[in-house]
Amino acid sequence: MSSRIGMEAEAISRLTDDLQPPAIRAILVQCLIGELAPSAAVSRMLEVDSPSTMRAAIDDVTHRAATLSRAGDTMVRDRVDELTQIFVEKVSDVTDAGNVGKAMSEKTEAPVRRSWRPAEGDSAR
Repeated sequence: MSSRIGMEAEAISRLTDDLQPPAIRAILVQCLIGELAPSAAVSRMLEVDSPSTMRAAIDDVTHRAATLSRAGDTMVRDRVDELTQIFVEKVSDVTDAGNVGKAMSEKTEAPVRRSWRPAEGDSAR
């Protein structure tokens, strides 16, 4: 078990080494070790820096995962893929930081609003 943890730590270090800014790097490390869900990581990164800075950091980590990963890095690569997918789905087309939070909440709330229907005999009031 500890050798796997050591391999993951080495992979995470390889993927995030010298990544800037340090606050974004720290959040990415938390996400890649599994302490922070990718959606929470995206939200936290938006709180500390601009969407374009966040995109550059995620693109860098994604590129490094594709080019520097080793056979034993599967779990870390999966976390990078999940983070990238969440970023692309929720934030990539938004350039204004003020609209990012709104766009993220609209995307998560919209399916709930569309699928809710009053129970038979209940009114919608």
